Amino acid sequence: MVAADLTQDIFLKLIKSIYHYRFTGKFINFLFTIAVNTCNDYYKKPLQSYEDVDSLQKSGSEPEPIDGVIQNEEAKAIKKKIDNLPDFQKDTIILYYYHDIKAKDIAKIMGVSLPTVKSRLKQGKDKLKKMLSEEDYFER
Repeated sequence: MVAADLTQDIFLKLIKSIYHYRFTGKFINFLFTIAVNTCNDYYKKPLQSYEDVDSLQKSGSEPEPIDGVIQNEEAKAIKKKIDNLPDFQKDTIILYYYHDIKAKDIAKIMGVSLPTVKSRLKQGKDKLKKMLSEEDYFER
Protein backbone atom coordinates (compact mmCIF):
# COMPACT_ATOMS: atom_id res chain seq x y z
CA MET A 1 0.00 0.00 0.00
CA VAL A 2 2.82 2.40 0.84
CA ALA A 3 4.57 1.75 -2.47
CA ALA A 4 1.37 2.44 -4.39
CA ASP A 5 0.76 5.66 -2.46
CA LEU A 6 4.32 6.86 -2.98
CA THR A 7 4.15 6.01 -6.68
CA GLN A 8 0.98 8.02 -7.02
CA ASP A 9 2.51 10.97 -5.14
CA ILE A 10 5.60 10.84 -7.36
CA PHE A 11 3.47 10.73 -10.49
CA LEU A 12 1.40 13.73 -9.36
CA LYS A 13 4.52 15.72 -8.49
CA LEU A 14 5.98 14.82 -11.88
CA ILE A 15 2.88 16.09 -13.66
CA LYS A 16 2.89 19.33 -11.62
CA SER A 17 6.57 20.01 -12.25
CA ILE A 18 6.90 18.81 -15.86
CA TYR A 19 7.02 22.42 -17.10
CA HIS A 20 10.16 23.00 -15.02
CA TYR A 21 12.01 20.19 -16.77
CA ARG A 22 14.97 21.42 -18.81
CA PHE A 23 16.03 19.34 -21.78
CA THR A 24 19.70 19.57 -20.77
CA GLY A 25 19.83 16.17 -19.10
CA LYS A 26 18.16 12.81 -19.05
CA PHE A 27 14.49 12.72 -18.13
CA ILE A 28 15.11 9.71 -15.87
CA ASN A 29 17.36 11.89 -13.68
CA PHE A 30 14.55 14.42 -13.33
CA LEU A 31 12.13 11.64 -12.39
CA PHE A 32 14.51 10.01 -9.89
CA THR A 33 15.15 13.36 -8.23
CA ILE A 34 11.43 13.73 -7.61
CA ALA A 35 11.18 10.08 -6.45
CA VAL A 36 14.13 10.30 -4.04
CA ASN A 37 12.87 13.54 -2.51
CA THR A 38 9.31 12.21 -2.16
CA CYS A 39 10.47 8.99 -0.49
CA ASN A 40 12.85 10.85 1.83
CA ASP A 41 10.06 13.24 2.83
CA TYR A 42 7.72 10.33 3.52
CA TYR A 43 10.14 8.41 5.73
CA LYS A 44 11.22 11.50 7.65
CA LYS A 45 7.69 12.19 8.88
CA PRO A 46 7.46 11.51 12.63
CA LEU A 47 5.14 8.85 14.03
CA GLN A 48 4.48 7.50 10.56
CA SER A 49 4.00 3.77 10.54
CA TYR A 50 4.76 2.00 7.32
CA GLU A 51 4.65 -1.60 6.19
CA ASP A 52 7.65 -3.47 4.94
CA VAL A 53 7.15 -4.17 1.24
CA ASP A 54 8.75 -7.59 1.69
CA SER A 55 5.95 -8.61 4.06
CA LEU A 56 3.30 -8.05 1.39
CA GLN A 57 3.80 -11.36 -0.38
CA LYS A 58 0.92 -13.40 -1.74
CA SER A 59 -0.29 -16.05 0.64
CA GLY A 60 -0.88 -19.56 -0.57
CA SER A 61 2.00 -19.54 -3.03
CA GLU A 62 4.17 -22.60 -3.42
CA PRO A 63 7.11 -22.93 -1.01
CA GLU A 64 10.44 -21.78 -2.37
CA PRO A 65 13.38 -24.13 -2.81
CA ILE A 66 16.04 -23.84 -0.11
CA ASP A 67 18.38 -21.81 -2.35
CA GLY A 68 15.67 -19.24 -2.89
CA VAL A 69 14.98 -19.04 0.81
CA ILE A 70 18.67 -18.51 1.61
CA GLN A 71 18.99 -15.81 -1.06
CA ASN A 72 15.86 -14.12 0.25
CA GLU A 73 17.22 -14.12 3.81
CA GLU A 74 20.58 -12.75 2.65
CA ALA A 75 18.82 -10.00 0.68
CA LYS A 76 16.75 -9.10 3.75
CA ALA A 77 19.90 -8.94 5.90
CA ILE A 78 21.64 -6.68 3.40
CA LYS A 79 18.55 -4.48 3.09
CA LYS A 80 18.41 -4.18 6.87
CA LYS A 81 22.07 -3.13 6.96
CA ILE A 82 21.54 -0.62 4.14
CA ASP A 83 18.69 0.90 6.16
CA ASN A 84 21.19 1.55 8.98
CA LEU A 85 23.40 3.68 6.74
CA PRO A 86 23.09 7.48 6.77
CA ASP A 87 20.50 8.67 4.24
CA PHE A 88 23.03 10.17 1.83
CA GLN A 89 24.96 6.87 1.59
CA LYS A 90 21.82 4.73 1.54
CA ASP A 91 20.29 6.73 -1.33
CA THR A 92 23.52 6.59 -3.31
CA ILE A 93 23.92 2.83 -2.89
CA ILE A 94 20.29 2.12 -3.77
CA LEU A 95 20.42 4.26 -6.90
CA TYR A 96 23.73 2.75 -8.02
CA TYR A 97 23.24 -0.94 -7.26
CA TYR A 98 19.47 -1.44 -7.33
CA HIS A 99 18.53 0.97 -10.11
CA ASP A 100 21.75 0.70 -12.17
CA ILE A 101 22.16 4.46 -12.42
CA LYS A 102 25.61 5.74 -13.31
CA ALA A 103 27.56 7.76 -10.75
CA LYS A 104 27.49 10.92 -12.87
CA ASP A 105 23.70 10.68 -13.13
CA ILE A 106 23.41 10.12 -9.37
CA ALA A 107 25.46 13.29 -8.89
CA LYS A 108 22.90 15.23 -10.95
CA ILE A 109 19.95 13.64 -9.14
CA MET A 110 21.35 14.37 -5.69
CA GLY A 111 22.83 17.75 -6.58
CA VAL A 112 26.40 16.86 -5.57
CA SER A 113 29.71 16.43 -7.37
CA LEU A 114 30.86 13.17 -8.96
CA PRO A 115 33.72 12.71 -6.45
CA THR A 116 31.18 13.08 -3.63
CA VAL A 117 29.05 10.29 -5.12
CA LYS A 118 32.11 8.04 -5.49
CA SER A 119 33.12 8.78 -1.91
CA ARG A 120 29.63 7.99 -0.62
CA LEU A 121 29.61 4.71 -2.55
CA LYS A 122 32.98 3.67 -1.16
CA GLN A 123 32.20 4.69 2.40
CA GLY A 124 28.78 3.02 2.25
CA LYS A 125 30.25 -0.22 0.89
CA ASP A 126 32.96 -0.18 3.55
CA LYS A 127 30.37 0.30 6.32
CA LEU A 128 28.22 -2.50 4.89
CA LYS A 129 31.21 -4.86 4.74
CA LYS A 130 32.06 -4.02 8.33
CA MET A 131 28.48 -4.50 9.55
CA LEU A 132 28.11 -7.80 7.69
CA SER A 133 31.48 -9.14 8.87
CA GLU A 134 30.69 -8.17 12.49
CA GLU A 135 27.35 -9.97 12.24
CA ASP A 136 29.09 -13.04 10.83
CA TYR A 137 31.67 -12.88 13.62
CA PHE A 138 29.04 -12.73 16.36
CA GLU A 139 27.03 -15.63 14.90
CA ARG A 140 29.99 -18.02 15.13
